[in-house]
Amino acid sequence: MADDKQAFQWTGLNRQGKRVSGVLQAASLKEAQAELRKMNIEVVKLEKKTQLLFGKRRHKIKPREILLFTRYLSTMITAGLPILQALDVIGREQENPAMQNLVTTMRTNIASGKTLGECFSQFPQHFDELYCSLIKAGEKSGTLDKILKRLADYLEKTATLKRKIKKALTYPTIILVVAMGVSLVLLLFVVPQFQAIFSSFGAELPLFTRMVVNFSHFLRSYFLLVLAVIGALITSFRRSLKRSKALREKVDELTLRIFVIGPLLKKGIIARYTRTLAITLDAGVPIIEAMQLMENVMGNLVYSKAVMQICKDVASGNQLYVSMNNTKLFPNMVVQMISIGETSGALAEMLNKVADYYEEEVNGIVDNLSSLLEPLIMVLLGGIIGTFVVAMYLPIFKLGSIVK
Repeated sequence: MADDKQAFQWTGLNRQGKRVSGVLQAASLKEAQAELRKMNIEVVKLEKKTQLLFGKRRHKIKPREILLFTRYLSTMITAGLPILQALDVIGREQENPAMQNLVTTMRTNIASGKTLGECFSQFPQHFDELYCSLIKAGEKSGTLDKILKRLADYLEKTATLKRKIKKALTYPTIILVVAMGVSLVLLLFVVPQFQAIFSSFGAELPLFTRMVVNFSHFLRSYFLLVLAVIGALITSFRRSLKRSKALREKVDELTLRIFVIGPLLKKGIIARYTRTLAITLDAGVPIIEAMQLMENVMGNLVYSKAVMQICKDVASGNQLYVSMNNTKLFPNMVVQMISIGETSGALAEMLNKVADYYEEEVNGIVDNLSSLLEPLIMVLLGGIIGTFVVAMYLPIFKLGSIVK
């Protein structure tokens, strides 16, 4: 598995006797030695790379760095630079040591006779199966420069879409955190002050007030225990999500039904689906293989399952638009546009248009999200504050009526 691979720092001599070095991803030391022999490298030094040095921060490669690397490589190859020279230039410009090691290793591997696609495949944590398959298709067809440019555009649009959706989800999350914070402050600090006043009345408190006061007392007495239980439940739930595919699918299904957020996620998924399928078809990848590559890029198990079903249906001879319509997960407009694309022979172009439309839809929802959620936020915060105000002032109103 890709997750089991480790980084090995190596130094050796190439065919020309020149001293070279780099970082290699392998499951074990023996596998690393075997890889270096395939590259015709005479090993001088090979050791496991330390990921975290004392007193130094561990460097990670960010998705944006992969995007910029793809863009730079595309520009240089289009300009006519040989791949080795392009990687030399890109490697020298990297500020992140981890990214610099990656580029250096790729350059060494290519110099030893490996293809660019094989080099990318050595780093599955940074270049997924879709990325590697497109690079290999570009190398076979002699259109590597065009594929790299399309990949860079695709990564940029995908990153923008993810950023927009993340921004949209951040807003309601902050509101919920604020609401919980306000509730805790009231229960832990405000309600006890009123409780001290109520105790001097000597009269029985209304039921609603007693419920709030008792809950406040319970929370103050067992606050750490409550936090521990909540933490344990969250940890258990996250572990269950990792282990149970059925639970993940159920959670994804429920997520798609959330008010405002669900439609936003659906539009983002459809945009990702159509954009990804368009770039694979443009690269000359057969539609069945393209669909298989898309299972892990959907970001939602409900749609991932639907994509694999579509793949089976298309492999059985059904048209793409018919298979998509059978899933009941794609709007009629999308199905109709795919149908037109298949009939006219311009499927990739139509897929790109659908992706553009839904990306604009996501942008529109994100821009208007605050106005859409503002009434709900006012009701939520007003309800919380109002509940405590009513609970605390009911005894005062009752006392006033008794005095009269």
